[in-house]
Amino acid sequence: MRTSQSRTGALSPARSMLRTSLGFSAASVPVIALGGWLLRGQAGGTSALVGALVAVAFFVVGALGVRAVVAGEPGLSIAGALVVYIGQLIGLVAAFLVLRGADWLDGRAFAAAAIIQTLVWQVGQVVGFRRGRHEIYPDVALPSGS
Repeated sequence: MRTSQSRTGALSPARSMLRTSLGFSAASVPVIALGGWLLRGQAGGTSALVGALVAVAFFVVGALGVRAVVAGEPGLSIAGALVVYIGQLIGLVAAFLVLRGADWLDGRAFAAAAIIQTLVWQVGQVVGFRRGRHEIYPDVALPSGS
């Protein structure tokens, strides 16, 4: 029985990590875009917004993909995670190829925003993991008196 919640109703670590990271991202993306706009003008603000959103999309797809893989057959978890990672890289290269020729794109603002958003996402992952409920023996039936 694999669920996104424990028997006590607390969020699983994977769900808590995704939820916390999305919350941190929702707060940071506008700040990053504003910083890009203040430092590099309108093109910098737009580029920073796009860079931060591309990073968030990259991590959300990865988190959901790995969560789906881990919920399946345990023996395929590593291979499935590798497939998710390769798919993420293909998507990221495709995004870069699409944006490469854009006249409005400020490369420095885009890259800085993506890096900052990556750090924000990682902090959200750590905080979410620490807040998640970790079941040690999820398949063990508890006595009826507990």
